[in-house]
Amino acid sequence: MSLDLTVVLHKNLVLSNPLIIASGPSVKDDKDIVRGLESGAGGVVTKTITYSVVQQIQPKPRMHVVDKHSALARTKFYSFYSADLMSSYPPEQWVDILRRAKSEITRRKLEGVVIASIAGRNYEEWEKLARLVTEGGADAIELNLSCPHIEPSQKELMGRAAAYDLEVVRNIVRRVKENTDLPVIGKLTPHGANPVELAKTMVSAGADILVSTARFQGLIIDVETMRPILWGGTGGYGGPWQVPISLAWTYNIVREMPSVPVIGSGGIASGYDMARFILVGAKATQVCTTIIIHGYEVINVLLNELKEWMSRHGFSKIDDFRGKALPSIIPIEKLNREKIYRYRVVPEKCRVCRACVKACPYRAIEDRGREPPVIDFNKCDNCGLCYSLCPFNAIEFVRIA
Repeated sequence: MSLDLTVVLHKNLVLSNPLIIASGPSVKDDKDIVRGLESGAGGVVTKTITYSVVQQIQPKPRMHVVDKHSALARTKFYSFYSADLMSSYPPEQWVDILRRAKSEITRRKLEGVVIASIAGRNYEEWEKLARLVTEGGADAIELNLSCPHIEPSQKELMGRAAAYDLEVVRNIVRRVKENTDLPVIGKLTPHGANPVELAKTMVSAGADILVSTARFQGLIIDVETMRPILWGGTGGYGGPWQVPISLAWTYNIVREMPSVPVIGSGGIASGYDMARFILVGAKATQVCTTIIIHGYEVINVLLNELKEWMSRHGFSKIDDFRGKALPSIIPIEKLNREKIYRYRVVPEKCRVCRACVKACPYRAIEDRGREPPVIDFNKCDNCGLCYSLCPFNAIEFVRIA
C-alpha cells in the first residue's frame, strides 16, 4: 500500500510528514536545521531566539536522565530533567543562520519547513523578533509562551510566566501578527492557565496553529546530600510518562476548537505515540526528548513505526485516522457505574505472588496460602486494579449475562 504522510497545517505550511523536531538543543543552528530535515523530519522548530542574556547562557551541567536504562530502551517510561535555556546566538545573528539554512535546504532539494521559535521580554521585543525571523526566511513563527524556566517574579512577558495573564497572551499574539505575514503558532504551557482557555485566547487573538503542551517545571532532591541535583535548582521535567497528560490536553482543545490545527507534543517516544495524538485530532506532532537521547537517527525509526501501524490498519494517509478516537472517548458523567463484570483468577496462570491480595482496597481477594487466591464477587467493586496489576496476566473478567 502506498502511504501519504503529507500534512497541511496551514495554506502556507505543508509538511511532508507529521514529525516536527521541537525547539531544543537538537535545533540550535543552521547545521542542525539542515541535518534534522535531511534525517527525515517534516519540519524543525529552532531553539528559542531571545534578547535575554540570562536565557542565552547555558548552565553547566544542565541535563539529567531519570532511569537511563529505560531511556536507552526507548520503549519504556523515563523522565528527562534539564535546565537547558534558549539560543546562545543573538537575534540579529539568527537572520543569517536562517538564511544559510534555507539556502542549503534549497541547494540539497530537501523537504521540510523551518519554524522560528521566539520569546520577547516585552511587547516591543516580540514585534522586533517577529520582523527579524520573517526577514531571515522562516516559514512560520512559534511563540514561546511555555518555557518552564521563566518565573512570574522575573516580570518578563515570555515563557510560562506570560501565560498567567490571558490579556498578556492576547497582546503578544496580536503584536506578532501585526509584524509578520507568516503563520503564527502558539505553544501552550502546562502551568498557569486552563489549557482550553489559553488556547481560545491565542486563537481569538489571531494564532493560526497551536502546540498542545510543553514540559512541566520539576525539582529533584538528592536525599543523601539533601540538595537539588547537579545544577542546584528547578528544571524542565518531561519524557514519555507525560504522553497521557499531553493527550488529554490535545483532546480537550480539539473538542472545543475542531477547526483549529493542533500539533500534539509532550513525551512522544515512538511512532505509536504519534498515532495516538493524531487519533485524538492532532494534525502533526513535535518530538524533542527522544531525539536528544537517541539522535537524529531515531526520526526514521518513529516514522517507520507510524507507517507500519498505518499499513496494518489499512490507512493510506494521515487524514484517514485523524480524530478517529474522538467518538469513543466517554465523558466522565456518562461512564458505567453498574457492577456488570465478574473477575476471577485463572489457576493455571497464577504464581501465587499475592500482589492482588495486598492491593485490593475492598478486601475482596481471599488469600489461600499456596493455592491461587479467589475473588469474592459480593465484595468485589469491579474497580479493575487486580486485573491491571497482575504481573502474570492471571486475572480475567467477563461481562455478566
